[in-house]
Amino acid sequence: MGMLPHLYRDFKKSYFAGFCKKLAEGAEAGDALCRYVFAQAGRVLARHVEAVLPAAQEVTGRLGVPILCVGSVWKSWALLQPGFTDVLDKAASSGQLKARFHGYSLLSLQHSSALGGASLGAQSLGARIDLEYAANAKVFYQHTFSGSQNQ
Repeated sequence: MGMLPHLYRDFKKSYFAGFCKKLAEGAEAGDALCRYVFAQAGRVLARHVEAVLPAAQEVTGRLGVPILCVGSVWKSWALLQPGFTDVLDKAASSGQLKARFHGYSLLSLQHSSALGGASLGAQSLGARIDLEYAANAKVFYQHTFSGSQNQ
């Protein structure tokens, strides 16, 4: 209950960033509670992906479903991974998704997200900005539903 004022009334992003950094340090040192918190956070992130997959286009490329990961939370991927992969593996084994998706890739931006915004803005005006997508994002993790491979 002591955290609620900090979450709502007195929210400060930097305060929580510092708190998360301490949790990450604890998790990396092997603290079971800190590791559990990160696994749960990974589950929550994966549930967001799971929620949109039924409406996603079928992807047949080598990357599977590309998931763009933005924000400092992804710096703790090793701690988030167990919960994240568990949720999506279970979703894939449900049958409906496995038939349409063979896996997914997590990508990090290599350039400002403003580049994509400029492209969309140009598109709305009938113009085109050619983007080399492979140069704009880097795969930092790949997972297939029949097994996983980390890059």
